[in-house]
Amino acid sequence: MSVFDSTAFVYYAPGDVRVERRRVKCGGDGLVIKVLACARCGTDRTIFRVGHPKVDGHAPVILGHELIGEIVAVGRDVRNLRTGIGYKEGEILSDEYLDFKEGERVTVQSRIARYENGLMLLDDPITILSFYIDGGYAQYMRVPRELILSGSVLRVPEGVSDEEGALVEPAACALESLFSTPHAVGADEEGRHLFKAGPRQSGSACVIGSGTVSMIYASLLRLLGSAGVVMLVRSEEKARLVRDVLGESVSTFVSPPYSDAPLEEKLVIERDLAERLAAVNRGRLFDDVVAACADPDAQRLMLQLYDTSGYAVGACFGGTHALVDRVNMDSHHYRCAATIGTSGCSTRSMETILRWLHERKLSLRGFTSKIRYLLDADPVEFLTTSADGLRPVLYPWD
Repeated sequence: MSVFDSTAFVYYAPGDVRVERRRVKCGGDGLVIKVLACARCGTDRTIFRVGHPKVDGHAPVILGHELIGEIVAVGRDVRNLRTGIGYKEGEILSDEYLDFKEGERVTVQSRIARYENGLMLLDDPITILSFYIDGGYAQYMRVPRELILSGSVLRVPEGVSDEEGALVEPAACALESLFSTPHAVGADEEGRHLFKAGPRQSGSACVIGSGTVSMIYASLLRLLGSAGVVMLVRSEEKARLVRDVLGESVSTFVSPPYSDAPLEEKLVIERDLAERLAAVNRGRLFDDVVAACADPDAQRLMLQLYDTSGYAVGACFGGTHALVDRVNMDSHHYRCAATIGTSGCSTRSMETILRWLHERKLSLRGFTSKIRYLLDADPVEFLTTSADGLRPVLYPWD
């Protein structure tokens, strides 16, 4: 049996993460991967600050689920696994899929969910990586049989960088919400509205935010057919960051700071912002609006930026739920609009992101922080930093 000594950031309770040595055993029906890079999800920062009911009961546990790793051990019984679960429910796993080899780079689906009609169900998951079982803030990570049986171990193609591999999961979460947005395309003979999922083709889009997830959304919107994308950012510094990463593929618009203003003043500022944005967008507001930052003002503003001449759709990224609940979402009343949220991604969405990266339809290079966080660093700094405005990544072997 292969056994690996591993240094890890281990979560015990809110505010309590320790650097520890762990022994990682492969077992007959599992894999062991050497973690090459693991990006920090906003959920991990929230868990560190206030805890999480699905995590605290399983602590101590190693967080981290946005990762890429190299297989270093394959259990002797892995090739004999057969009947799929979750995403692969009702399928016989192929010999090609089960033929894992040392040296292959892989990423993993963290939520081993149940599915119905091809759609992922959020309730009652089979297991969750970094919630119930140890994740990727470590040198080595065991991949248990549940991840293998569910088709959740995804090979990373050649040409996809480690940085991009660590961003496949958040990119798939963004794609999941965009693929869920229902734009009306007509009506049938009885007046029943007909919808097509995805951003409005040749429409206009606005992304509120400037971080890694915001830039992923902007890149996906352009790829999926939006004619123009405006990113609404908080400062000229943020605008420069966006231009450095995305170049001229999107436009930036700087919003005045107003988070400390009273609500009545905020509403005036937001109405003015909507008018100014319409002025730079050919006199109309947006077909697709994405709130990709956990800010209640951003959630409310999103509702003010929908174009009222037809259907418009907003997408909220996961991690915003508690803040969204504090916003008056009834602004949709009598408007042809809908808000779609995401709290995860299907395995199929991750497969799509990997394929697009391999085909060079999508690039995520330059989307992570230039600061390289190591296991000999203070885990509190890694879990709480805003870094340089981009997603921090842990490199366990630097």
